[in-house]
Amino acid sequence: VSGGPSYVFPGTFAAPPPASLPLITSDEDGERAAAALTRPGNWEPGEWGELIAGELGEWAMAVHDRAPVSICFSPAKNATAAEAGIWTRADFRGRRLAPAVVAAWSERERRNKQVLFYSTSAANHASQSVARTLGLTPLGWIWTLR
Repeated sequence: VSGGPSYVFPGTFAAPPPASLPLITSDEDGERAAAALTRPGNWEPGEWGELIAGELGEWAMAVHDRAPVSICFSPAKNATAAEAGIWTRADFRGRRLAPAVVAAWSERERRNKQVLFYSTSAANHASQSVARTLGLTPLGWIWTLR
């Protein structure tokens, strides 16, 4: 049994500090730019292709030296809601990139979805800090039984 807090994005939320690296999003220009990036090792080639083509929903990335170092995407979604999934390369953690890419993702995803969620594990304090930085509204606790 494991669990963690879940949050909902309010209609407006606190703007994060500006990103220290360039951000690209899942618009036409961003998809072209992402196609030229080096795929992170934790993404399988087919999965990466689906992400940058927009097949997995909206996304936003912070980029350094032609490689994504922080990515927010939609791992779970339906017709009215989407959940933020965030990954930041270990050597770029602690630089406030995650709040910036999550905020950029939400701007893209909010165009098509009524409700946006953000969930994390109880032990992931860095991820909970992202939710606090953005002023997300606590929704409850998600439990996972395995």
